[in-house]
Amino acid sequence: MNQKDSSITMRTVAQRAGVSYQTVSRVINDAAGVAPETRTRVLAAMRELGYRPSLAARSLARNRSEIVGLVLPSSVEAGFASAHLLQVVGGVDRGVSDNDYTTLLSSPKESETELSAFRRLIRQRTVDGVLVEASMGEEGVKLLVEAGYPVTVIGHTALDVPSVCPDDESGAYVAMQHLLALGHRRIAIVTSGEGQGLAVRARMAGCERALADAGLTLDQGLVATGNWSIASGRAAAEGLLDREQPPTAYFCFNDSMAIGVLQLLRERGIDVPREVSVAGFDDTPPAPLLTPPLTSVRVFSAEQGERAARTLIGILRGMTRPGAPVVLPSQLVVRGSTAPAHPR
Repeated sequence: MNQKDSSITMRTVAQRAGVSYQTVSRVINDAAGVAPETRTRVLAAMRELGYRPSLAARSLARNRSEIVGLVLPSSVEAGFASAHLLQVVGGVDRGVSDNDYTTLLSSPKESETELSAFRRLIRQRTVDGVLVEASMGEEGVKLLVEAGYPVTVIGHTALDVPSVCPDDESGAYVAMQHLLALGHRRIAIVTSGEGQGLAVRARMAGCERALADAGLTLDQGLVATGNWSIASGRAAAEGLLDREQPPTAYFCFNDSMAIGVLQLLRERGIDVPREVSVAGFDDTPPAPLLTPPLTSVRVFSAEQGERAARTLIGILRGMTRPGAPVVLPSQLVVRGSTAPAHPR
């Protein structure tokens, strides 16, 4: 018999597995006191009968909503303009849905402060725990912790909460080493002054370490600040190109700013990579589609989101919280936008 209709109930499962109704309920709600072989038998009966327990009933029994909050920076529209954030959200969705949870997205409206997204979740009391994208800052995370919510940060944080972040320092080190090995010495760094402070500092530390290993020091005159956007990368390059000795290479702390640099260089008639090399960070989906394809540091954005979701849900289910940040590896992907230095 393989019944798969609304007539299948917990009592039907209990009869098939040869256990009590209460035992089936305990298995469904992950309660203690069920022998492993009995749990296996009940789960097998559920699969055979095509029985899926009511999410609402299960949540009520567990006194949980089985909803995870996800706090993203700025408006949804602005956040989704970032290929990195889109990948993070995709990873979160996979990690959450694979564990039979639902995601509730919260982001500040255009007229609100960033803390509004956190206060809204606290006021509504509809989620069991919260995932926070690191560029939202520390204050909101503190509010959530004080309100009693389990929190996991996607990115770097100085707070004592679980986090999943990329190895930014190592990624920047390898990228800068790559440019130095190509003979570049006037390497511009396009960084950002908005959000991700710890990530920016880690990337800058990687750059400085690579320069030091090559017997060089950081030239502050070659450091320009953007705000992660294409337009800001373009503006940064414009200022640097006006130097008496302009850079022979640009290392941008995200792919969007690197795209802005590429746009301006193309308009100025400067060939990439024959005359100037450009490298980015994050290795977002557009990177291999650009002309030329962009050399970039891959930080596995989707994996960060998925790992953070699984970490938070594990904590909600009683697993021991990680004692240290989960650091995912970074990887330099070399493409056509970098080449040996050309004397200018």
